[in-house]
Amino acid sequence: MKSLVTLRIPSLQLGGSALQDGPMEVTNRSAQERFKQWLPYLSSATVTFLVLALLTGVLLGANFVPSLGAYDSTRQITYQTSFGWAVRGLHWWASSLTLVCSLAFTALAYWYGYFRGPAKWMWWTGLVMGLMLLGANVTGYYLPLDQNAYWRLMIEANLLADVPVLGAAVKYFLLNGSGVSDASIARIHWLHSVVMPLFTVLALFSHVYAARKAKLF
Repeated sequence: MKSLVTLRIPSLQLGGSALQDGPMEVTNRSAQERFKQWLPYLSSATVTFLVLALLTGVLLGANFVPSLGAYDSTRQITYQTSFGWAVRGLHWWASSLTLVCSLAFTALAYWYGYFRGPAKWMWWTGLVMGLMLLGANVTGYYLPLDQNAYWRLMIEANLLADVPVLGAAVKYFLLNGSGVSDASIARIHWLHSVVMPLFTVLALFSHVYAARKAKLF
């Protein structure tokens, strides 16, 4: 019996005494170490794709006209502007991959318990960043204003109107009334190109600060 105990105790010692810390503390540290292995990869991928999405977004915004003629403006960018199709494709992929990496980071952090304790602000700011990226992807889908985008906007706006308290007000803000207009596309473009990116970058800096304060890297 004594030999079994002496063999098992070292396997539980991860930077401290297993007898002093207990199995739960040791297990938590082990989970945190596994999470830290993925942290640099997911963080680097998120930032890289975000920068690429922002740069390509600036290039697209220089030629895009946010109005009821957005469909024609999108076609002109895609087929008549030099490398417009490539910039638009890169923007779509970069935006999508930024969202995927951000949500994967947030999900892993939740799985390993980082939503509480010293690193909780890292998790919450990461969640805010993920929500802003999701909002940017949703609003970006509307902007080309093809048939799919138009009807999706109308259906989702009507569904949004059924949300208690603020739903009807948000629908009115987006559509500037009951239907899609120049003001509607201008507001959606403003949300997509200004509001969402601004809060995403702010959340990113807050996220990095919270992670460094929690000594995760």
